[in-house]
Amino acid sequence: MKISPLWKQLITESILKTTIRKPSQFNLPPNSIRFALEQMCRAFPSSKEVQIRPLRLAGLRAEEIKPQSESSQLILHIHGGAFFLGSLKTHRAFLTHVAARTQMQVLHVDYPLAPESVYPEASDAIFDIYTTLLGQGIQAKDIILSGDSCGANLALTLALKIRDEGLPQVSGLILLSPFLDLTLTSESLRYNSKHDALLSIETLEAGIDYYIPKFMNTADPAISPLFADLSGLPPILVQVGSKEILLDDAQRFKEKAQQAGVDLTYKLYTGMWHNFQMFHPWFDEGKQALADLAEFAHQLDRD
Repeated sequence: MKISPLWKQLITESILKTTIRKPSQFNLPPNSIRFALEQMCRAFPSSKEVQIRPLRLAGLRAEEIKPQSESSQLILHIHGGAFFLGSLKTHRAFLTHVAARTQMQVLHVDYPLAPESVYPEASDAIFDIYTTLLGQGIQAKDIILSGDSCGANLALTLALKIRDEGLPQVSGLILLSPFLDLTLTSESLRYNSKHDALLSIETLEAGIDYYIPKFMNTADPAISPLFADLSGLPPILVQVGSKEILLDDAQRFKEKAQQAGVDLTYKLYTGMWHNFQMFHPWFDEGKQALADLAEFAHQLDRD
């Protein structure tokens, strides 16, 4: 019997709320949640059209995912996970499809996670990765910087630091379900709290407590890049679902970026939850998001 798209979505949301979102509300140890997340992500099918090679980059474990064709373009992806979750294992399957769909090489890394490592260790590590790539002779114009959730925060923070330090800038940014305001003032944290199947405000609060030292101000633009000067950034793609508790982070960023003159493409996907792109094998909205991502990346390549 074929399951309708609506029933498939309802079943998936129910499973996610039971196995991921609800347990995350009970202050479980980070390692327990990490294990559960990695087990869930084993269900995601990988593309057979790529090759995966482990490597070390700036002293960190990383993976190179190469499609069948050769392209000078490189997507550097920074995984999400509220600063204390996520790994090569959780994002590998999704990124194989990004590589296959874009026909571009994808690099992703295991950057330092909280609470073992606190701010600014993750952002410093990401900066070191970027400068290492430049040192290897890779041109900044051939690098597309990508991130999901808190990885989008780290990606945007890196682009801002590149601008401020006068380094060669990446060709573009891809921000998926971005977590950009660590002061937690977005209204969608409340009005979408029962609708987001994957992410809870408790997870965000735990991540902030683990990652940001108590003496630091979460409104600092280096921590919450929503509050940064956004002028001079490269073209940006933002993708967000209408059910996300971080919906307003994306919408507020869109307004600020457009006011700053940034070339921004904003995509809203009806009925979708946080990081829905990772579920693209089963949902048309996820498939469309992957197609939109590839179209944006190819446009940067043409430019």
